[in-house]
Amino acid sequence: MSTDFAKTTLEILKLAPRYLVSLGIVAALFLFLPDKTLKSFGVYDFVQSYRGYFFCVFVLTSVLFCVDRAIAFVAWIRHKILASEFAERRLKRLQRLTENEKQILRYYFAKQTRSNVLRIDDGVVNSLAADGVIFQSANVSGGPGLAFAHNIHEDVWNYILLNPQLLDGTTNTYRSDAWRF
Repeated sequence: MSTDFAKTTLEILKLAPRYLVSLGIVAALFLFLPDKTLKSFGVYDFVQSYRGYFFCVFVLTSVLFCVDRAIAFVAWIRHKILASEFAERRLKRLQRLTENEKQILRYYFAKQTRSNVLRIDDGVVNSLAADGVIFQSANVSGGPGLAFAHNIHEDVWNYILLNPQLLDGTTNTYRSDAWRF
């Protein structure tokens, strides 16, 4: 008997917030509607008999909904903090570019495009992608073998536009792995 109660309690706690809100609203209506309205619906005696249960349901759903919203708010704040830290690390990463990485990034600015076809089996490309400087934007190869479209992140594009000296290096070449016809 007690395992069934525990199982039922756990299932109630797993309910999505929209169900908790619905259940809470129904309980609140039964608790706070005027007696005249409850009588007109024919539920006055029912509500009076189970008023304590409706109160418990109302309190429980209110608490669970508030906890759910608090968890969602904390998760949202955490996501914003992590995204901000990642963006900051990405921009700091631009201060430490190798010549091969600069060649890949020069292509975007030389061609004034946000997309470049690069090989995904290349360590330089993977390093830039892992650090969030570029990202694979297509799953269909646009070049020889394992070459796929990679886009430059918007904040990286803007940062390099403001700081073009970041792409100064030992060469002035740029790189793309796209098919050349």
